[in-house]
Amino acid sequence: MSDPLCMVVRMTEGYSLNDVANLLKAPLEDTRALVEIATGPKDVFNFQDIVLLRSAQNLLRQRVSKAKIAQALNQMRAQLPSETPLSAVTMQPEGHELVLAVGSQRWSAATGQGVFDFGREHRGSSWMKAAPSGDANAVFERAYALEEIDTTAAIETYFEALVIDPMHSDAHLNVGRLLHATRRYREAEAHYVAALVGRPTDVTALFNLAVVLEDLDRPDDAIMRYQEAIRADSTCVDAYFNLARLFEKSGEKAKALRHLKDYRRLSGKP
Repeated sequence: MSDPLCMVVRMTEGYSLNDVANLLKAPLEDTRALVEIATGPKDVFNFQDIVLLRSAQNLLRQRVSKAKIAQALNQMRAQLPSETPLSAVTMQPEGHELVLAVGSQRWSAATGQGVFDFGREHRGSSWMKAAPSGDANAVFERAYALEEIDTTAAIETYFEALVIDPMHSDAHLNVGRLLHATRRYREAEAHYVAALVGRPTDVTALFNLAVVLEDLDRPDDAIMRYQEAIRADSTCVDAYFNLARLFEKSGEKAKALRHLKDYRRLSGKP
């Protein structure tokens, strides 16, 4: 099976409560309180949990009530399509209301109704204060530079970039492949999907998502994603090879042969 593109290994399998407290730079008791609001009691935390906890922490600092935060998280879980990762969602207080957003879609945490976006330039100072601070691209570049030195630090720094900009496709893509390398397949899948929210025809995200779907023993879904990768870039050689292999396994020999011929033609191999 082909590897995800540009694979890098990370050894950590999850985060303990102490790890989360360190990442949030918060006392252990405060972290426990955040866990009660955002995720419920648990022993091991993943990226999605950390995103929710950081969002809850930021909102508490802005004096949003615990009840409003819990309500927002319940709305998020109830209304999001199952394929949309929680990491793709932002929560921002606007006036007296808490607004959830995925891309251009925005809705009220209190009512679940859509909210029209008049543009950031027309919002008051309360929105500006609510926005996470920092330059996501600068943090992304720092994370990328760390990959060759300390992959654990690189992952955590990509998380920082995603807290600033939850729709940063490159950060989702890179953190996805780092998680993929350690067989954390479901987390990797979530990040590849999140990368595609912003860039639906990104061939690297489509190909890597197909590979992780194979690793999750979902060959039919993998076939669909490899086909999307080819539609996005007809020269994606490895997608043809992997499709040929999957069709061979499923007994569809004519399709397997056709894709193998395309692979040989594009790769120059006999």
